[in-house]
Amino acid sequence: MYTLSSFYKSHEWERLRGYIIHEREKNGIVYDEITGQPIIKAYDIIAHHKEVLTDTNVNDPAISLNPDNIILVSHKTHNELHARFGYEGTRHIYIIYGAPCSGKTTYVESVAGTDDLILDMDKLYKAISVRPLHDKSKRLAKNVFVLRDTILDMIKTRTGRFANAYVIGGYPLASERERLAEALGAELIFIERTKTECLEVAKTERNPEYEKYIESWFRDFEIR
Repeated sequence: MYTLSSFYKSHEWERLRGYIIHEREKNGIVYDEITGQPIIKAYDIIAHHKEVLTDTNVNDPAISLNPDNIILVSHKTHNELHARFGYEGTRHIYIIYGAPCSGKTTYVESVAGTDDLILDMDKLYKAISVRPLHDKSKRLAKNVFVLRDTILDMIKTRTGRFANAYVIGGYPLASERERLAEALGAELIFIERTKTECLEVAKTERNPEYEKYIESWFRDFEIR
């Protein structure tokens, strides 16, 4: 028996999602079935259930595993669909992970809605100091971690009326990100970029620490 969060991590769902993407792509490109626009990045493809999944019907394969009940859309279109039709109880929690300078924050800013809650450690440091973004004070680290844990608890308990929530972080260790996803009932989205690409972006930040962070992340990263 699946819960909503466990269903989206199941092998059955992953196989079906992969099959649908393969069947519907045209010349190697997947198109948003609402807007007709190409979905450029693989991580931006959302398999959306037309009859929304609930705790009641998630174990009915005629609904949850029925290709006719599923359309492929971009993340942004998916959020707009849920906002437009006012689905109750279907707020989504996403963990957006990847290397430093891979574009995690940029991606979230491109898809998040105005009522979505975003947990971004870089911005927490910025919010409580006068330092520029990405310049983190080690002396403020404990304060930031307390704020982070408070926000994570709000997401876990679904405190407040936020629409969806995004947790942005590196999370190179599979066990760490999977444990957090389980605790939050979250979906993992990997923002994939090569080390070379991340190092190129880091040069524009003019922060010598970033090369070290990037090297460390790629050394520790686990795919599983």
